[in-house]
This record gives sequence, structure tokens and C-alpha cells, in this order.
Amino acid sequence: MRILVVIFCLFSLAVAAQPDFGVKKESVPCYQKAADRSKQRYTEWDCGKIAGVVNCNEKLEMSQDGKRVVTSSQKMPFSGMCETCHMNGILERRVTFVDGYANGIDTTYYKSGCIMVIRSHVQGVEDGHWTYFNDSTQIPAWEKTYRLGQLEGPQLTYNAKGDTAKFEKYTDGVLNGPKITYDSKGVRSKQVNYVNGLLDGAFLVYNREGKIIEELNFKEGKKHGVQHYYYDDGKLLRTETWDMDSRNGEFKTLFYNQTLQSIENYKKVTAKPNQYVTAELYGCPTKEIAEALGQMLYDKKPKKQALDSLKDANIVVSQLRGEALNETVLKGNNLAKGVNRPIKSGKLYYIAVVSELKSMTKMEVREGAFEERFPDGKIKSRAIYKNDILIEEHVFDEQGREIRTFGGTPNSGKEDDAMPTTPKQKKEKEKKKKEPKKGE
Repeated sequence: MRILVVIFCLFSLAVAAQPDFGVKKESVPCYQKAADRSKQRYTEWDCGKIAGVVNCNEKLEMSQDGKRVVTSSQKMPFSGMCETCHMNGILERRVTFVDGYANGIDTTYYKSGCIMVIRSHVQGVEDGHWTYFNDSTQIPAWEKTYRLGQLEGPQLTYNAKGDTAKFEKYTDGVLNGPKITYDSKGVRSKQVNYVNGLLDGAFLVYNREGKIIEELNFKEGKKHGVQHYYYDDGKLLRTETWDMDSRNGEFKTLFYNQTLQSIENYKKVTAKPNQYVTAELYGCPTKEIAEALGQMLYDKKPKKQALDSLKDANIVVSQLRGEALNETVLKGNNLAKGVNRPIKSGKLYYIAVVSELKSMTKMEVREGAFEERFPDGKIKSRAIYKNDILIEEHVFDEQGREIRTFGGTPNSGKEDDAMPTTPKQKKEKEKKKKEPKKGE
């Protein structure tokens, strides 16, 4: 009979705890209970009224591994119901445990008496629908659904007014499907899509007026395809071309009046990792001096002490930062952090003390024309790259005068005097200039 009474009480509590959306609410607000009790001379306690329900704080504790609830006296996994109350006597929570694990539906209350959260467990694992409420308004703050400990299906987050702030969808605990966020006014601010936890498909960002200001595309979590960026009123600002997170094609930026501001060109490459190094180089006149210095540095002697002991050897100390394979002194040598053996280069023997060594792989290179313009349309700079190497560059001031030239002949920067992009075009242009005009 006692078991039936407990089951009936649990069932009544679970039913009473469910949010009553769409049904006429009671005339008495949930926080009225706390307001009434504050006027009472003696505190009335909601706890201790149900037979067989123990005090969670007095009779129970967590096991040493933090996984189960056990009895304080015998340290045995607890099965049954426990409860706690706030200091004003209002029920805080009642939870059912089976073999030390939370099981079934339980409700936690604010000190006001209003519902805080309704949870659902199966043997200590989140399973079922969870809802968290704001205090006096009882407007849901979020709703989640679990299946055997993993988020499953639609998940909703709300703002203080009860409007949706975020919608996302999960499969087995992994984002899978649309994810939409809204601003405080309920206007959509971002919409993206996931496939198995990775961004895949359209990635849209909106401004406060609901206009798209970023229209991107992802594939398997990486930028892929043509990406569009817009001014707040919807005019095109920039386009970019990507291939699985590598720049591959034209990057173009426009002024608000839709005239060209800049253009860049890239090419995706598959390259071997390059070694980047930070090191100190000690140039020694003989191999013997280099070996002696190397041994002292290897033995962790201070730099000053090592140099002072060889002060008559005219050792040249220099710093190195950058690509190791492009440095003549280190070219062809297998580097590692620490002190390397003497390296012969020219007339000197070098000792390299490497403090940082990392490998980086280039995913794209600059390839083709790069151009930048002033707001009035005049050329600011033009450049040509081939395999990430600058071949030719022209820089102009706002009056159109060329102020810097590299790898080519100066020109005026006018539209009809565009920079040749290949040696063949240069020759043809020069030949055309030399030809006399008709009538001369």
C-alpha cells in the first residue's frame, strides 16, 4: 500500500509540473505562495509530509567517483525518493533514484514556488523532454530533447518575451540540419546548415532589417564556391572564390557605387610542407671553433659565457626567422630544436641554435593580376604575381603619378595604359607605340 501511495504522489507531481500551454492559467500566480508565506509568523514546510521520502541533504551524498547517489550512513546506492526545501519552506525538488541513479521525471522549483526546470532521466542518463522556465513569468527559456544522453531532434531557445531566439536540430548528439538564430526583436540574424556536425550548404547572415549581408557556402565544414558579401542595403560589396578552404580564383571588392575597389587572384596548390624556423646563427672561422662553441651551447652554458671563452675567435652572431629551406646556411640540412652540428657555408662554419621549428603547408598562392583603385576610379596599384612571386608592380598617388615601380617600366596609370601581364604583351605594346600614326 505504501508503494502505491508513493507512485500516486509521483504521478500527481509529474502531471502538475507539466507546462500548461494553450490552457487557461490559474488565476493565482505561482509566486503568490511565497508572498503569502512571507506574511506568516511561522514557516510552513512542504518537506517531510510524504512517508518514505528522505531529505536529500541529510541522508544522501555523492559516491567517491561522482557517478551515483549513496546513503550517508552505509555508502550504498540509494533507491527511493528524496526531497529538499528552500529556507522559506517551499519545495525545491523531489527526485526519484534507482540504484543511485536519477530516474523518471522530476521538477525543480524557484524559491518563489514557480517551476525552474522539468527533467527526465533513465537510470541517470538524460532521456526525454527537458524544459527550463523563467521565474515569475514562467516563460520557457529553452526546451531540449534527449535520447539516451544525446541531444536528439529540434532544440529551442527563447528570449524573455517567449519568442524563439535559436532553433537547431541534432541527431545522436551531433548538429544535423538547420540552425537559425534570431535577434532580440525576433528578426532572423543567421541561418546555417549542418551535416553530421559540419557546416554544409548555405550560410546566411542578416542585418537588423532582415536583408542578407553575407551569403556564403560550405562543404564538409570548409568554405567552398563563390561567397558573397553585401552592404546593409543589399548592394554587392565583395565576392570570393574558395575551394575547400583554399582561395582559388578571383577576389573582388566594390565601392558602394559598384565601381571596382580591388581585385585579387589566387590559385589552389598542393605543396609539400615548408619548414619555418626561429634560430640564432654563430658564424665561426674554423670547424674546430664551431665544434667547441657548439659543445658549450649543447651543455647549456650561457651564451655570454660561451662567447667570452672564445672572444678572440671573431664569431659573428645573427638572428634567423622565416623559411629554413630558403636560407643558404641551413639549406639541405635536417633541422631540429636545439643545437645543430657545424654547417659549412662559404668561408665560415655555422652553429645553429633553433628555438622554434614548425611546418606549414601553403594551400594557395597568388597567381595573376592584383589591382587597387581610389574611390574616384583612378589606379592606386597594379601588380602581377606568378606562383606567389611578385613579377611586376606599379604604385600611383591620387593624382595618377607613379611613385614606385618594380620589375617593369614606369607608366602613367591611365586606363589606356594598363600594365602588360606577359612579356609577349609588353613587346606587342612597345611595337605598337613605335609605329607612326597615319598622316605623320
